[in-house]
Amino acid sequence: MSREAILDALLSATAENENMMWMLAALRMAERPVQKEQLREVTNALYQQIHPNVEQEQLPIRSRHLLDEAAAMLEGASLVKVAEVAKSKRYTLSPLGEELLNYRQYKLMQERVKRKEVGQ
Repeated sequence: MSREAILDALLSATAENENMMWMLAALRMAERPVQKEQLREVTNALYQQIHPNVEQEQLPIRSRHLLDEAAAMLEGASLVKVAEVAKSKRYTLSPLGEELLNYRQYKLMQERVKRKEVGQ
């Protein structure tokens, strides 16, 4: 598989669970290790910055179940690094997670350029 095929597969998987992409973006912006409960807070805070009038039930991480599920998927895909400190886990963005976010941004910019060209 090529690099692009692998990143496309990861993007497709994260598109099925949008919470994962929001969590990766929140970790990038945090620029420090984040405990799991804080991961919910920083993810939802980022989402609220982008969508200021969002209702509580529309937040990406509404429950501990959603948090655990998305964190496990990110960890399993090696998109985050996890360090156990005492009894808590601290999450940081892995190099692969960083690469995926950069690739997603690249693909979004390509789509915008294509739309502009078609609209002209």
